[in-house]
Amino acid sequence: MDILNPSVVWLGNRCFRKNNEVEYTVRSGYTGEEDDFNEEEEIEQNSDFQHAIEEFDGGYRVILPVSSHFFPQIIGKGGQSKIRLERETNTKISIPRKGMEGDIVVSGTQRSGVVRCSNRIDVMVSSSRQKQPFTHFISLPVNSQAMQEAFLKFKEEVLESCSSSRGIDDSIFQTPSLLHLTVGTMALFDDRERALAREILQDCKETVILPLIGEHPFQVEIRGLEIMNDDPSEIDVLYGKVENAGKLQIAAEQIVDRFVDAGLMKREYDRIKFHVTLMNTLFRKDKNDVGDKNEESVRESFDGRILLELFSERRFASVEISEVHLSQRRAGRRTPEGYYLPSAILNITSCG
Repeated sequence: MDILNPSVVWLGNRCFRKNNEVEYTVRSGYTGEEDDFNEEEEIEQNSDFQHAIEEFDGGYRVILPVSSHFFPQIIGKGGQSKIRLERETNTKISIPRKGMEGDIVVSGTQRSGVVRCSNRIDVMVSSSRQKQPFTHFISLPVNSQAMQEAFLKFKEEVLESCSSSRGIDDSIFQTPSLLHLTVGTMALFDDRERALAREILQDCKETVILPLIGEHPFQVEIRGLEIMNDDPSEIDVLYGKVENAGKLQIAAEQIVDRFVDAGLMKREYDRIKFHVTLMNTLFRKDKNDVGDKNEESVRESFDGRILLELFSERRFASVEISEVHLSQRRAGRRTPEGYYLPSAILNITSCG
């Protein structure tokens, strides 16, 4: 067709250009655009797909190591979620029977469908995991003898000087042996996930810590106080500030990245905010937890105006951090030293 002199059709006093008809073969997933993407090429370029794709006589297959905890979300009520996912991706999803552990297997005649289905299952698992209470957390003990003594002295002085302040009593202070920094939290639901978390943590010594500082402990200073809200008369958590944490910050960010890449952790913030929990109003009810917020608990804040006026620049101690722990939440017991029960410990200063 000559675009400068096209065929036209007159309808009344209106003129319309007449286009030549073109026959199209429409395939599943086609958008109608001339430059519609090639799904196979798009998949090959998708660096986010982390699973191995197996090819067999009948098509393609991906094996997904998923905890049985997530099976109900993938199956859905009456199996509807699974059925819909199979229909929309033209795949078959094999899930172990109720009460059994094992892998989810996604198979299909089209590679693109298998990848799409696997990605959607990954998203479902990730979304569900983020809604679960955490079971483990990466912690850095800062409970040296000097730090514990400094903390107990601080506690004694606060109780003496701030006895008239609303809400301040012995129950909201941290247990000295549990003083720590939190790097990140995660929900681990079976032995395989816990084994993977231990493997990632141990690998961080060779890939993160040794290149950064060798077999030497991190050194930080605990000095000063801070709160997360703007009203010092309504405080829920009081923190000790962490100074001189430059290399520790770099290491912690890289450790979190590795757990995020494995799908076990969600990065909550662009940058980890190190602090030591010294007082937490949740401790009034539960001295065995790590002090994170529980929406079901009714919190009674405390008035910290006098406390901050007297102790805002308080120096506690210089602390060596020589271990990274994969700590268990609500384990029901503690180590002989009174710290959180570990699933794994990365010893920075030892060989191997």
